Parts: sequence; C-alpha cells; structure tokens
Amino acid sequence: MKISVICSNYNSSQWIDTYLDSLNNQFLHEFEVIFVDANSTDSSIDKILNFEFREGISTLILTLKERVGIYEAWNRAIKISRGDYIVNYNTDDHLFQSSLQTYTSYIERLPHVDLFYGPCCVTSEEGSVIGMRNWPGYSHEILKELCICGPFPCVKKSVIEEAGYFNTKYKSSSDYDMWLKLSSLNKSFMRMEEVLGSFCYREGSVSNSSLVEAQADDLEIQSKY
Repeated sequence: MKISVICSNYNSSQWIDTYLDSLNNQFLHEFEVIFVDANSTDSSIDKILNFEFREGISTLILTLKERVGIYEAWNRAIKISRGDYIVNYNTDDHLFQSSLQTYTSYIERLPHVDLFYGPCCVTSEEGSVIGMRNWPGYSHEILKELCICGPFPCVKKSVIEEAGYFNTKYKSSSDYDMWLKLSSLNKSFMRMEEVLGSFCYREGSVSNSSLVEAQADDLEIQSKY
C-alpha cells in the first residue's frame, strides 16, 4: 500500500458527509484512511463510524477520550499507518477524484522525491471558489518566505519519522516547521502542475482565530532554518 490519508476530526458535522464521499469516490482503487477523533461532541464521529467505504479502502478509527491538537492527532495516525506515503487531509478541505491517483502516478515515476505538492483552489465556507493558490516551484529560500506545500502534500512516511514527527508546540504552524525541517535535511521536493483540490478559507479556523500567535510561530520557525 502506497498512500495513507490521515484525518484529524473534531466536531466536523458540517463537512464530514462531503469529506467521506470525496474519499469514497477517489479514482485510486487501494489506499488507507486513518481517522483520529479528538473527543467530538457532535454527530461527525458517528457518521465516520457508520460510513460504508467501498472495496479497496481500508480504515482505522481512533476515538480519543480527550481533546488533542491537530498535530498530535497526525502523529498518532502516522505511527500506526501502513502506507509508504502520508497525505494529511482536513475535513473542511476537498480532494478532487483524481488527486490520489495523480499522486500515485508521480510516486511511481519519481520514487526519489520525498514530498509532492501542487496548486489548489480556495473556497469560502459556502463552497464558492474565491481564489487560487498557485504555489511556486521549490527552493529552500522560497519555502522560508512562504509555506508552499499546503494544504495536502504527499510525503514519505520515512522522512517524517526521520525528522521526529510534527512538533506539537505549535498550534497551527507545525506543518510549516516540518516542511522546513525536511528542506534543511536536503529532502527532495517537487511541485506538480495538476490542481489537486480546494482549501476552505474560514475566519474561525485555527490559524485565523489565533492570527497573531500563528504569525509569531511562523517567524520563530523561519528563524530556525
């Protein structure tokens, strides 16, 4: 199995139906999905537990008794994942049907690349397209200026393990810390041309609701690398 999709879930009932359908409708026949539920109090965890995935999609569901942050949830999922590559996929974002198949095609042709990323649409909470994130090609200096790998890159599990997993110190910037750490370790990055999905811009998201803290974390991370 090449790809494990990891999902941190907390009270995502507003988006979870569409999210589950997007996974079930992926063109890639075989992959794994690992859900980590951080003690949700809405119906989202019940929907996950009761959803019938098609043949070829294997699932693991961790239901925690405590509220944990997104990066702690990702670390727990990665540690039990069976795929060679990890795709972090948040419940309010959207992967197009061809996305995982596209990643797999690149993986098979370019096995030396450690992290693949591509452009994505930006949508409102209502689902309207409001912009585009057409990330530039990779260099360490560009990455220090801009977190170009989001929101759902495909990364070798082995390099995440080598880097020591995601730093749970940061509330919303630990993925940026991880990509810069991998870059400083001279791992291979590749920008793909294909648009893979959409990122939902929400005023109430973790990064936007604590914008000053997130900006301070980004500056600290940039100074490290």
